[in-house]
Amino acid sequence: MDMENLTKTQVVLLVLLVSFVTSLATGIVTVTLVNQAPEIITHTVSKVVEKAVPRDIQVKEKTVVFSNEENLVNVIKKASLAVVGVYGAVSSIKETATTTETATTTDEIVADENKTIIGSGFFVSEDGLVLTNRHLVEDETMEYFVKIADGKMIPATVLLRDSFYDIAILKAEGKKFDHLQMSDSSFINVGQTVISIGSTFGETQNNVSIGFVSGFNNMAVAIGTIPGAKEEIRLIKSNTAINENNSGGPMIDLKGNAIGVNIVLVKEKSASFALPINLARKAVANAVKKQ
Repeated sequence: MDMENLTKTQVVLLVLLVSFVTSLATGIVTVTLVNQAPEIITHTVSKVVEKAVPRDIQVKEKTVVFSNEENLVNVIKKASLAVVGVYGAVSSIKETATTTETATTTDEIVADENKTIIGSGFFVSEDGLVLTNRHLVEDETMEYFVKIADGKMIPATVLLRDSFYDIAILKAEGKKFDHLQMSDSSFINVGQTVISIGSTFGETQNNVSIGFVSGFNNMAVAIGTIPGAKEEIRLIKSNTAINENNSGGPMIDLKGNAIGVNIVLVKEKSASFALPINLARKAVANAVKKQ
């Protein structure tokens, strides 16, 4: 083709044709190279494209709120349902004569209206077994009652008194009581958070104190009537603040399980003591057999 003899129109068409062929050839070469490229390169290209072209993606996030304080309040609220106030009342004898010919004395136990709170206790079974301190119910001439969470006063019978460990088991009249599970107190550690609960001067609302285990103290206890014979009991020492009516109440862990029975308050040392619950298990088992 003689370039000099081409018209202006023919030159333009020729340029367009050459451009089209060049573009087509470039596209074919590019596709071929991409298909033959290593995987790492294709991934990089894909990421570049994704960044270059933003996507409208909505991500829904679920927020979970956990409150340690709320959990603690719930544990205390549930455990408090099993805590009772232990009351004592002196029995009175009411004499009645049935006929003028024969005088018959009927012993009617008349509950004293002024029942006195003597301490605390807590249910360890659904059928009404109450664990408390022996020194609270050592008077065998008295009648005993337990005041439950809803304010009801229920008669209770002493099934067992253990002078060595200073614990007693009462049986309250009734069934289906809220009760505490007894944990394994052998796993208690110094620094562990504990909660002591007890009845407060006859009020329905219990006294609650939160502290931690500060150590373990051995207390020497006389064995029966053998002179000089003693055995040491390992007590849980804590800084929970309890009053005298809290004696016999439970010491619980953060799961709400009983790990001890509050027995001693030493005001001058700002320390409280509790009997490990494992030492009370045998007494509870013996009381179950007596029912």
